[in-house]
Amino acid sequence: MPPKMSFRDFALLLLLTAAVVLIHGYHLGVEDQAIYLPAVKKLLDPGLYPRDALFFLAQTRLTLLIAIVAFTVRITHLPLDAVVFLWHFVSVYLFLWGCLRLSRRCFSAGVAQWAGVAMVVSVITIPIAGTLMLMMDQYLHPRTLATAAVLFAACAVLDRKLSTFAWVALAGVIHPQIALFGCVHLALLAWRVPRWTPAALVMPDLPYWAPPNAAWRELLATRPDWLIFQWRWYEWLGAFGPIALLPCFARLGEQRGTPAMRHICRRLALSGGLTVAAGLLVNGVPQLHRFIPLQPMRTLHLLYIALFLFGGGLLGEFVLRKRAWRWALLFLPLCSGMFYAQRHVFPDSPHIEWPGRTPRNDWVEAFDWVRQNTPRDAYLALDPRHMERPGEDHHGFRAFAERGMMADYTKDRGVVGLFPELAYAWRDQVRAREAWKTFQLAGFQQLRAKYGVTWVVVERPGVAGLNCPYANPTVMVCRLE
Repeated sequence: MPPKMSFRDFALLLLLTAAVVLIHGYHLGVEDQAIYLPAVKKLLDPGLYPRDALFFLAQTRLTLLIAIVAFTVRITHLPLDAVVFLWHFVSVYLFLWGCLRLSRRCFSAGVAQWAGVAMVVSVITIPIAGTLMLMMDQYLHPRTLATAAVLFAACAVLDRKLSTFAWVALAGVIHPQIALFGCVHLALLAWRVPRWTPAALVMPDLPYWAPPNAAWRELLATRPDWLIFQWRWYEWLGAFGPIALLPCFARLGEQRGTPAMRHICRRLALSGGLTVAAGLLVNGVPQLHRFIPLQPMRTLHLLYIALFLFGGGLLGEFVLRKRAWRWALLFLPLCSGMFYAQRHVFPDSPHIEWPGRTPRNDWVEAFDWVRQNTPRDAYLALDPRHMERPGEDHHGFRAFAERGMMADYTKDRGVVGLFPELAYAWRDQVRAREAWKTFQLAGFQQLRAKYGVTWVVVERPGVAGLNCPYANPTVMVCRLE
């Protein structure tokens, strides 16, 4: 059994959690939080987003984290941005704790255990092959907390404890996809003697699950991260690399006399190979295309965690040891490189968007003005690809403005992929703004007549004839009259 956690262990994890924030940054309302943060605000104030809530509630109703964050706001009376930051910090802490627990199942030396965790800290925002998923996000995401629960479940599997089911259930109510993928890995970890039969390898006749509608099929074609046959060579290297390296780690574990590491690496390589095969099958068989948005290649997530955790542990045991200069020689350049990369991901925003801090991004400032100066039932139109515009830094309009908007191309399509009944509405609203960059006053008036749009956010220099009560060096907020 691994040693019990000491006060020193908890303190070191606290420092490493702070290091994650300092190295990789922290951001509010970006990327997937454009979906999750409006759901929290809708729960706190049901009157918000009266016309477009389905574009985020369809997905967020599957996670308990929305209710947890809203409940925390109510009982603490803290501002929402402070609560979101605190839960992000807690999620990262639990994630690293899970890594430490797993590391202690595989390494007896403390230097190796902590070297593994330090390696995860250093590269924690690394992309997972071509999935557009990171090992951990730079903001509060249900995935982080659910992954921590899966790591705790993996330790319980190794210890043959019934608490495995409790951890899996917790992961399931936080992020069902992570729990589902985690169950694949955990089942193979728990399976003591795999027995293969020829019948298991025979492909059965498949029922025909046709793609739901034409609009959904059009959406699918816009997601190369889902369509793995469109991946680049280095993305495929990122998929098969961990599957090839983990058996090498298993052999090292066998030579070192650590059966836990050997067992974990072998089974993860097996489950990773099976799930990659599943991804190829889902993408290659038309009858299964309906399941492409489930993104089976994201099962590689746990393999990446194990790869860096065990790789760092082996470096700690055989190379770093207790030589401080060796630790510095490895981790200082690595952390500096990751810091540099994050500054290029969000170049026009502070590296750490502290709670309560005045926005320093022109787009976010405009969204904040909308929140303070437009009616609660205001309905806005923006460039459908506004989250991809230079200087926008992937910030979600709904997350800051607390106002409804026409469906966007970047984030809403991810929800629509999972819920095809929204596909026609999404396609109609995105198509209506395909010529956004050349819109004149008449085009905006058509949006008002057809969709009830009352305000628009446009980039400078703006459009002649629009009444724009707010403008900054990048964007303008204009009323349609």
